[in-house]
Amino acid sequence: MAKGILRRILLPKEEKFFPMFEALADYLFQSAEILAKVIDSPNPAGQEESIKQIKQLEKKADDVAHGVFDALDVTFITPFDREDIHQLTSKMDDVLDYINSASQQIKLYQPQKLLPQFTEMMIVIIHGCQQVQIAVKELRNLKNPENITTACVKINELENLADDIYHKLISELFTSEDNAIELIKNKEILETLEQTTDALEDVSDILKTIIIKSA
Repeated sequence: MAKGILRRILLPKEEKFFPMFEALADYLFQSAEILAKVIDSPNPAGQEESIKQIKQLEKKADDVAHGVFDALDVTFITPFDREDIHQLTSKMDDVLDYINSASQQIKLYQPQKLLPQFTEMMIVIIHGCQQVQIAVKELRNLKNPENITTACVKINELENLADDIYHKLISELFTSEDNAIELIKNKEILETLEQTTDALEDVSDILKTIIIKSA
């Protein structure tokens, strides 16, 4: 019995990381859905509560990320490489940071309007966050990584689609927006959304690295 207690002290269960990964992925998806509502809302007053919710989710994600880093310091056996755990956590946190930044830009800049194609970009981001959710839940069983691989492929496809939407929107802005200030506002928000899709691809790259190392 004493040996069992000692083992639990010296070798904390690696499973404790998975709920934290899954919580981060859930926060990404929730914040993306809320940001889509902000972008679709024509009323700044109606956006305020949603922007607050995103900020709260961003703080929760930071707390979870710190929990992962603290757990790494006291865990002898981890489910996979420590550096990959750190990178996966950091990159998921980056996604939420970009989503929060976009919401704060909308709050601060108060653009008169956002082009309808912004909604297309948000659909891509939401779908990307969904794929992260799927992949992260599959990390508990790396013996069958097919679902993770499929999710990563979809994330990469979505990032390519986001690039196409981004370039199309930039062109649209410069041809249709006569107000230079409004053009700059839209462009900066759009760039943050595009960075969000890049960050999602970074998450995908780390997931693929984890699969390769576990093979």
